Amino acid sequence: MKHLIALALIACLATTASADDKPEGKKKRAGNRDAGAWMAGNVAKLLEKVELTDEQKKKWNEAKKSFTSQVKDLREEGLTPELMKKRNDAQKEAREAGLKGKEMAAKLNEGFSEEEQALFNKQQKAVRSLRASVAGMLTPEQMAALPEQARKQMSAAKERGEGKGKKQGKGKGKKKDA
Repeated sequence: MKHLIALALIACLATTASADDKPEGKKKRAGNRDAGAWMAGNVAKLLEKVELTDEQKKKWNEAKKSFTSQVKDLREEGLTPELMKKRNDAQKEAREAGLKGKEMAAKLNEGFSEEEQALFNKQQKAVRSLRASVAGMLTPEQMAALPEQARKQMSAAKERGEGKGKKQGKGKGKKKDA
């Protein structure tokens, strides 16, 4: 649960950090940005620190394309920049209040409908899937070359098996091997 909340916080922080980098004199034009490009761009900057093979570059492009497609679909479902800003503000307030864990999650869900909460969950799942895909394609040496925070995020996503899908769970009604 802590990892999920940490990933959600980081995803939201990445959104606000990239928005803050824009010069004040220029205004963003609605619909002009590629959906999900901000997150993919952040990961791409991390990957510049490691030398990717041609095969890894191909896998990265596929993962990036999948992620941006998922985010575009979420935008069409109603995940607007205004909604994300509202969520980021709630997150900032909760952090300043010193909330963590379940208390933080409860605070973040206040004031949002079930549909909006579902959109946030889908976004978080897409981010975890992207990170797991990247972590799965990197060698241990390449992972070690990443900054510590990025390495933790990638490792956590890889350990959870997000994005892999095939036979990762026990399945309904199956017995555990003792």
